[in-house]
Amino acid sequence: MKTILTNVIINGKTQNLLIEDGLIAYIGTEKPAYDTLIDLEGKTLIPGMIDPHVHVRDLEQTDKEDWFSASQAAIAGGITMLFDMPNNKPPTVNLKNLNLKRGVARKSLVHYKFNIAVTEHNLDDVKEILDTKPEDVSALKLFLAGSSANEYVEDIDTIKQIFDISLQYGLPVIIHTEQQKCIEKYQAKIQNPSVLDHNYIRNRECANLGTELVINLAKEIGNAVYIAHTSTAEEIDIIRQNKDKARVYCEVTPHHLLLDESILKRIGNSGKVNPPIRTKADNQALWLGIADGTVDTIGTDHAPHKISEKSQAYNQAPSGFPGLETVLPLLLNEVNKGNLSMAKLVELTSTNTAKIFKIDKRGAIKPGNYADLTVIDMNKQWKIEPKKFMTKAKYSPFAEFEGIGMPVGVFINGELRMENG
Repeated sequence: MKTILTNVIINGKTQNLLIEDGLIAYIGTEKPAYDTLIDLEGKTLIPGMIDPHVHVRDLEQTDKEDWFSASQAAIAGGITMLFDMPNNKPPTVNLKNLNLKRGVARKSLVHYKFNIAVTEHNLDDVKEILDTKPEDVSALKLFLAGSSANEYVEDIDTIKQIFDISLQYGLPVIIHTEQQKCIEKYQAKIQNPSVLDHNYIRNRECANLGTELVINLAKEIGNAVYIAHTSTAEEIDIIRQNKDKARVYCEVTPHHLLLDESILKRIGNSGKVNPPIRTKADNQALWLGIADGTVDTIGTDHAPHKISEKSQAYNQAPSGFPGLETVLPLLLNEVNKGNLSMAKLVELTSTNTAKIFKIDKRGAIKPGNYADLTVIDMNKQWKIEPKKFMTKAKYSPFAEFEGIGMPVGVFINGELRMENG
């Protein structure tokens, strides 16, 4: 089966692209033989986004999300692959639970991989998984603090053991670097807290100390560390200073890039997330990190909860919100505003992620790669209306935001899965 996409902008040029048996077979101005022709009418084609940071709540939390609804949301957002985080119920901490997740993940409409939690109590279980050389395991995941009922690690010797496993098996460790004891120190200082205190309680110091700690350990051991949802200016500086001294990668989220804590006065617990939404100065530091290459990837940290849970008092409301359907529209709007180039967007959302996590034949539009592609209409206006989301979580800190530029089609292995204008 040969499908040709015509009149499409690839890398700034109007070209044709031929898909054959799920792979990109040709890019250029010629029109090779084909079975099906799709005229994309001057729209832009980019590699399908690979989201390394998604919480799919399937199994015991299907009321919040399942693989089908998460993958529907991914497709609507122009995402063709996602990595599932392990802190769900049951957590991905051993082969039994991984196999349970594998079973339900067959419902997914997009490609997927799993991040495996590492704790003080499951290092042998992790080795058992990795000894099978699983192609669907993307990374190890380490928490230095509690976030959505995960088991966290504080012991330095255990972290070193985890890093040794990372080095031995050639998998990065994705790290939530906020430190638990530091959070507890600040938590004890606030009586009757509200979401307006969240940035103080989960203090920037707690993330900064953790980021510095794990990078120093990575310099000693030599494994790759991936700092998840980097949120502070200090973290960006620490990572920047160590890029040539350690194998350290930096992820940021759209909410840490585009929102500051002042929005919490309006949106309340809808904006409660770990690490917290920070300050405008932190937003600016993250943008500088993107400009100078300190930031490697964009992850959504898609963390769906029920609105009834988010409507509870601050201490009871869980942290997190959906992000699969908003990430690319928000970033494309920044492209239209001149704050981000399309080339940099592609690096951040696919190319670098594919390189870091060794995803073969994805992350770039070139012959021989899989035809996992996202069609972009740079002129399409949008307004974020959570009630229309495909995810089960019908809320967002970006609700009512408006902009221009959005994904309107997705190809997965050459098959058109979504068409929206």
